[in-house]
Amino acid sequence: MRFEGRAAFVVGILLPVLETCRRGIGCWFVDFTTMFEDYVGGLLLIIAGAVSARGGRSASLWLVLAWGCVTFMMSNSVLDQIEGTLRGEEMEPNNGIVVAVKLLLWGVCVTALVCSFRRPQTDSKGQAPYRGE
Repeated sequence: MRFEGRAAFVVGILLPVLETCRRGIGCWFVDFTTMFEDYVGGLLLIIAGAVSARGGRSASLWLVLAWGCVTFMMSNSVLDQIEGTLRGEEMEPNNGIVVAVKLLLWGVCVTALVCSFRRPQTDSKGQAPYRGE
């Protein structure tokens, strides 16, 4: 399995786990959408990773879709965190660690998205998928 497929499983698990560790379970009742988007993004990546691992015809599409959505979500999150930090508004405990981890995850997302676009999906025999021609 290629980088973008393996990374889909890793980031798909890390997104909800890290957000829950950072904010706590109680945040579901306070700020539902903040938690929900990480769980949905993680689920989408895990589904894309599973389709990619099975070598399905739609694997490339799933990977581009999942990485595109999660990269957009992470871009918004990273920029908001950095802006809040620079303005002095985002002064949560361990803010520097949060910014560093978000930047690292964002870098993985961008890299995986680019790889998803650049590499055609192949099956286990190294053949390109059926294109309906």
